[in-house]
Amino acid sequence: MYLIYNAHSYRPPDKDLNEFFQELMVSEDMTPSLDPWSNRLNAAKPERHLRSCDGMVAVVPFRDPPPSPSPYILFEIDLAIRARKPVLVFLEDVLPSGVVPRGVMQRRFSRRGLLRQVREHRHALRVLKSYLGTEPGPPYEPSIDQRTCLLIGRTALDDAQLSCVSDYLGTRQYNVITAPHGTGWLSFDEPHEVLVTKSMLCVSFAENLSPLEFYILGATRAVLTPLILLTRNPQYPFDKRVPFEYQPTIVHGGEPDAFCSVLKKEVDIFEEDYLELLDQGKVHRYRQAVMSARGTESSRSQVINIVNRRGGKLDMSRDKIEVSGVIGPVNIKSRLDKVTQTVNNAPSLASDKRTELAAMIRELQEALAAAPATRAEDAAQVTRAAEMVVAEVTKEKPSKGMLSVSAEGLKEAAKALADITPTVIGIATKIGAFVAGLL
Repeated sequence: MYLIYNAHSYRPPDKDLNEFFQELMVSEDMTPSLDPWSNRLNAAKPERHLRSCDGMVAVVPFRDPPPSPSPYILFEIDLAIRARKPVLVFLEDVLPSGVVPRGVMQRRFSRRGLLRQVREHRHALRVLKSYLGTEPGPPYEPSIDQRTCLLIGRTALDDAQLSCVSDYLGTRQYNVITAPHGTGWLSFDEPHEVLVTKSMLCVSFAENLSPLEFYILGATRAVLTPLILLTRNPQYPFDKRVPFEYQPTIVHGGEPDAFCSVLKKEVDIFEEDYLELLDQGKVHRYRQAVMSARGTESSRSQVINIVNRRGGKLDMSRDKIEVSGVIGPVNIKSRLDKVTQTVNNAPSLASDKRTELAAMIRELQEALAAAPATRAEDAAQVTRAAEMVVAEVTKEKPSKGMLSVSAEGLKEAAKALADITPTVIGIATKIGAFVAGLL
């Protein structure tokens, strides 16, 4: 079985086109791996996705109105080229020549002649499989250590900013390693390349780096380590050819909390799961779910639940989604039970404070239970925010900056549920006040 990154359009006119190639891939023992449509993007997410796949199949249709073709799909193809992954690009025959480099394996397709071209397209997929081999192997040297985040930019941060960023990544269970910055030339004193290849994630600044830090950043990009790139320059010269979401994220202001707030959003996006289409039934459900749910609240989680038959179904007669089930709420209850247990076992909090905070977490749990399955992603965001607050507040020496950021994050997450469970905002505000009392 081959796990294949499937880059494709999300536009309604292309839904039948997508299903044709996805079903063809499944018939050739290829499992399309893809990310349901979302308006939350960064470059680290597709980089992580691509590293876990054996190769890429991209379908590039003509689009009207422009830009045509999609710059998002072209960016993903560029990632595959940089990663030296086997890639096959299907290009619509009306697109101009030179859309992708000639060194990339590519085939033209006609939207009106797909069935007549099945043999040609199937042959192209089999050629790709010949590059992949009969059984693609796993990474040569799987890591046995805690997952690592490489932080590049010590020279761009003061001590307070560095401490806040490191503390935040620590709450996300990353072992944070700060890249060396002391020399102005290529050094062989330390195996910097090994550090890069063993990192699951890299967080770096785009400017004000030392020569050695720039070298390590270049090595990170060369091996496609997922990279969250930040900039403090509000006039950063963005490239018009590359989607804005895949370029450095601007951090406004120099306060430590500003860095952590941006980083929280970017890491949340990076850690989102992908969807593997294992059979023809999933291919069909995916197409229908994406076209029906796009642009709605929590559409990404709806699509995943529907494709995997968890808490959702498709009403094909009316071309809409009806989501039901308790997968989300049950998961949230379990997670908040663990949060309550963490509070009750925290030696750093006085007994009365443990009791007070545990009671508020139980209130939050009851309020989230009222959220429908269609809002499971919003409820999960509140749950994650609550976990972060408790993870910091129960430390022996909590970081004031992280406490403030995580409490604000909880209140922001709660606002997404204001229309259906307004009590969640009140509880989040109470937790925020509780945290402020500890600062």
